Amino acid sequence: MKNKKVLIVDYNDVHRQLMKNLIGQLYTVESVKSGNLALERVANNKFDLILIAIQMPDLDGISIAKAIWRLSSYQYPIIAVSSYSAESARQCFLEIGFIDLINKPIRPKEFLDKIAGFFTSQIENENGSKESALILDKNILHQLLKYKSANTLRSLYIDFLEEFDQLMGQIETAFAIKNKTSLIENLHTIKGNSGSLGANRIFAASTEADRLARAGDWDTLENILKKLKNERILFEKYLEEETTFNL
Repeated sequence: MKNKKVLIVDYNDVHRQLMKNLIGQLYTVESVKSGNLALERVANNKFDLILIAIQMPDLDGISIAKAIWRLSSYQYPIIAVSSYSAESARQCFLEIGFIDLINKPIRPKEFLDKIAGFFTSQIENENGSKESALILDKNILHQLLKYKSANTLRSLYIDFLEEFDQLMGQIETAFAIKNKTSLIENLHTIKGNSGSLGANRIFAASTEADRLARAGDWDTLENILKKLKNERILFEKYLEEETTFNL
């Protein structure tokens, strides 16, 4: 998959070179050691995935990611790389807009599996295959079940769907008056919540809607918002019919 291009942003020479060597086996990779250099690369190149170390001396990784998203109308998929390994940290990064968290120290097999998993899920989304498997991320669900009872988790999903409906009402109002700020804010909330709960297809649709809202592509955005509402219906139906989760 050398047609896939990855950018690594990390000031630590050892970590940066390790990630570059690992990813370079499968993908085309570039690396930089500062936030400013990352912004320069993104301004002049298109990447399929960006990895950013959170602890950076010039700009922290979160600030770099936000600057990249502001710089381009394309909502770059960015994975945070950090020593913060708790599940709560991962959820915080998802809410900010990162698509995942990779923990330091880097473990080669886990690292490559996560990168390959991202590109595999992209291909599956593009091909429209394995739809039921994409609706809900079983790995995330099983992780949540380690910390929450089935009943508590069921309530969490119900709250998510109820909040989704409220947010969609605000999104539709914002779309009608072309209020980009409100659109992006509410789509960002849906994206963060769906990512944290493993609602993959809602996450993918809200991510695309967020990108289109930032670009002001109103015609395409209208269709994606319809798709997003449909994904919500499919997600609820999937939860009702799925029996293995005891929900």
